Amino acid sequence: MPVRGLVGFIIAVLLVLVTPAFADDWVAAKLRGRVLQLVGTEWQPLSRGDVVPDARVIRTLASGRVEFERDAEVIAVGPSTQIRIHDKTGQRFTTVEQYYGQVTVEAEVRNVQHFAVETPYLAAVVKGTRFVVRSGEGSASVEVQRGHVEVTSSATRSVTVLAAGQKAVAAADAELAVSGKGALPPVIGPDGKIVGAGAAVVPGVVQGAAQGVQNTVTTTTGVVGKVVDKVGGAVGGAVGGAVGGTVGNVTDTVGGVVGGVGDAVGGTVGKVGGAVGGIVGGLTGRLGL
Repeated sequence: MPVRGLVGFIIAVLLVLVTPAFADDWVAAKLRGRVLQLVGTEWQPLSRGDVVPDARVIRTLASGRVEFERDAEVIAVGPSTQIRIHDKTGQRFTTVEQYYGQVTVEAEVRNVQHFAVETPYLAAVVKGTRFVVRSGEGSASVEVQRGHVEVTSSATRSVTVLAAGQKAVAAADAELAVSGKGALPPVIGPDGKIVGAGAAVVPGVVQGAAQGVQNTVTTTTGVVGKVVDKVGGAVGGAVGGAVGGTVGNVTDTVGGVVGGVGDAVGGTVGKVGGAVGGIVGGLTGRLGL
């Protein structure tokens, strides 16, 4: 083999052997707005296509967004967010340290846990899934879009495993709070006992809510009954009084009319009787009877 060809072959082999050493590096595949990287002690602009060395701090400003890709995995960093990506030496385990902001992770499905996101309030570890982590002042949350995510509270060391459509919130002074679709998973304390949330709590909440509704209905029914009684009494009294007064007035009027008619008839009968009596008396006198 010619010397030039041999040199080229050696270089190609070296490139193949060296490439895995840089497998932990992430590439800024998509970028919009202002995104900075901390190089030494200075913040410098990050550009599309840049390779981010292990453990470099990345910050997006209010207008910035960036997606880092490696193989089939993606770390999407939202605006006003600061993170650091690093991998364990000699292992394929990626950890995203999220200081604040929002990060969406698309992790490959593997048989072992190989991806984690850590915030000041919780840590999310996965084998393969898609999930969103939001971290702010006082609390952090994990929302699962696909697969399963194990969430651990930094304050209480309690653990829960979320499924798609479920969410966990952790705060510095509170236990993990789980919500979302389906049967909610329990929150397990460091001693292995259930400490809160989960499907077991839901029936009690529903029962309490149902009892509250029933009590409200009963109370409302009693109030309505009293109101109806009072309204009925008032209406009945008013109607009865009005009707009674009207009937009395009508009776008095009819009685007066009847009395007047009786007096008129009596006077007429008296006059007729007197006239008849006079005529009879006159005839009797003439006849000498």
